[in-house]
Amino acid sequence: MKGTGHGRSILHVDLDPFFVSVERSLDPSLRGRPLVVGGNDDGSGIVAAASDEARVRGVRAGQPVSAARRLCPEGVFRPGDLDTYARISEEVTGVLLSASRRVERPSADEGYVDLTRESPSSPNPVTLAESLKDELQRRLGLDASLGLASTRLAARVASTWARPRGLLVVLPGYEASFLARQPLCFLPDLPPHLERALEEAGLLTLGQVGACEASALAQVVGAPAAVRLQQAARGEGEEPVEVTAPPIRVHEETTIRDRRTDRQALGQVVEGLAARACRRLRPFGLAAGTLTVELRRGDTAIRREESVEPGLSDEQTARAIARSLVDPVLDPASTVRSVQVRLSRLGRPGAQTSLFSGARE
Repeated sequence: MKGTGHGRSILHVDLDPFFVSVERSLDPSLRGRPLVVGGNDDGSGIVAAASDEARVRGVRAGQPVSAARRLCPEGVFRPGDLDTYARISEEVTGVLLSASRRVERPSADEGYVDLTRESPSSPNPVTLAESLKDELQRRLGLDASLGLASTRLAARVASTWARPRGLLVVLPGYEASFLARQPLCFLPDLPPHLERALEEAGLLTLGQVGACEASALAQVVGAPAAVRLQQAARGEGEEPVEVTAPPIRVHEETTIRDRRTDRQALGQVVEGLAARACRRLRPFGLAAGTLTVELRRGDTAIRREESVEPGLSDEQTARAIARSLVDPVLDPASTVRSVQVRLSRLGRPGAQTSLFSGARE
């Protein structure tokens, strides 16, 4: 019994728990310590993520932060920064897209990448997987566990067994035997009531579900669910990893919370946003025809933009253009509450030039 994906090379990238990984990449002193992300500074709110060190003390996502503090009083508690998590998640996508245009991100914690070789001269999928793992650590400081197999399910199970920070490869032809030993919890989106029904019927592994007579399985979970369950347990009937569509436009933004931010610091923020926006075009080979910067002061927005022909694709040039646009309107820096940089009119780049004229509010 082989999954219908035999011959493909699907990589599952496991970044769980993503918020914890990001906090540790920003502050390496948090590595090895029980870390809880979520809630508010006053101790209210809900846990969004917990490190393994906090999980062994009973802390779980979805718990009240007050309960987590009782379970893990020695833990480090961080409220989290959704803007930062969203930015780094997009950078993760950019890293994955450097290896394949077929990338799906079901959540911030994971991703699927189709590394199937198109010809004998194409890079080896194992080599590509190892390079992606190294790049996530080098560029973003994120640890990833990877699974490589011919089906999504086998790759996802493999990445779980590869924790922490490993790579597990399921060789072609061994997918069925590998999956057969796995518990039901690996079935994606299995409702709790169906899991209980299967366990009560003595079906405890994916192999048992896959090998069960269809009529017997239908008596346990119903005929429609039985077909879907058997396909899933065998790694059959999976949709291919979709090609990631190129963006129509990209934008980067941030909120300025510190009223002590001065002109120089604000200018650096604008430059950083422009560089990050430009990096997001790289996997698609695109360039931007227009760069727009918007500063908000209360209910007032100041918008300046510049057209760049034949196209902007270089980070250094993006930094310089963005800074030239906002320099005349940065003062008073202390009143700026948010900054956004947008790249639009995206297309294939020509020979890029640096243009610094034509700015307008």
